[in-house]
Amino acid sequence: MGILLLLNGGLWGVPALYMAIWTPPIPEVELPNINPLIKAEYDLYVVNWGFHTAILIEQPQGWALGPPHSPNSRYVEYGWGDKHFFMLSDTSFLATLTAGILPTESVMYLRGRDTLLSAQKHARQLYHRKVSAQQLYDLITTLEQSFKRQDGERSVPYPQVPNFRGQFYPGREYYVIWSDCNAWTVRHLQGIEVAHSFGPVIFSEQVGPSLKGFQLIQGTD
Repeated sequence: MGILLLLNGGLWGVPALYMAIWTPPIPEVELPNINPLIKAEYDLYVVNWGFHTAILIEQPQGWALGPPHSPNSRYVEYGWGDKHFFMLSDTSFLATLTAGILPTESVMYLRGRDTLLSAQKHARQLYHRKVSAQQLYDLITTLEQSFKRQDGERSVPYPQVPNFRGQFYPGREYYVIWSDCNAWTVRHLQGIEVAHSFGPVIFSEQVGPSLKGFQLIQGTD
């Protein structure tokens, strides 16, 4: 029993210690002033792409949060994940095992969209709700803190990746199975009190039941 406890502690404790020491501190993010926001409520979406979930926000008018080719898009999709598994689509056994048990480099994915999100091709589930201007502002702040930043700005994006319409950027945090993209999604939504979790979130199927006040507009729970 003692050996099992020691092995278990090493499996979870060593990566956690490494991440605590080497993860860059949460950066300051400068956003436009919230006061001029025209609307009282904004659209917020959560999309389940299968193994991966992402957060889609309605971008305030006049802001430029989207990627370089569509900074002023009506909607912006934020996603986060392991660099090799997500950005490079490396699903080999070694890449999957490494992402599962070791802290690995992460990436942020940013995609601009201009059409109203009533359905998404290839999406397994799509959820929607309204949030206040303050909730949106607070959510964008924490999402932007997920980027690795230099002098207050997002780090330079990676070159365009085939089969992805958006842009990948270096992520600030490390990826590991118990702190994966689905846990990331729920954690950010918890910050504005539109999600809750009573245990570890690992699989995309756990995200839907964690949401508060969302309506399922595509797919089934």
